[in-house]
Amino acid sequence: MTTNDLPDTTRTRVGLRVVGALLLLGGGATFAWGITTVFTYDGYDMPPGLAILAFLGGMPVAVVGLGMLNASTIGAQSRYVAGETMPTLKQSAAYLTDGEGIMGVGRTVDDRERGTSAAGGPYCRSCGVRNDEDARFCDGCGSSLA
Repeated sequence: MTTNDLPDTTRTRVGLRVVGALLLLGGGATFAWGITTVFTYDGYDMPPGLAILAFLGGMPVAVVGLGMLNASTIGAQSRYVAGETMPTLKQSAAYLTDGEGIMGVGRTVDDRERGTSAAGGPYCRSCGVRNDEDARFCDGCGSSLA
């Protein structure tokens, strides 16, 4: 799938941003008004149930608005995280696998170079590792090759 095959999400992102901002502002204002009214209630201007409803209902509305704002920028967030983590992932895969990589990620060894630089000496009788031609001790287990 190329970028040309992807659907245009501009209208969705703009809608999420507008509705999310309105919900965040409205819910935050309702929550703030509810807190102020609950803690300064003198018993004369309104029933306490309305203030408690605003106190308890404003926060979820603000959280939904914040979630919508987050959803409207998820593509940019994903691109940022991928750009920051992929170089580290490639370096780690190359380091942990001696340049072989993991499923192609982090591969730094060329197969032609690897064929010429591979060990061509004797095999160890203890562990079966192939060693350099001039090695006197095994690279794998350390036992004598003589």
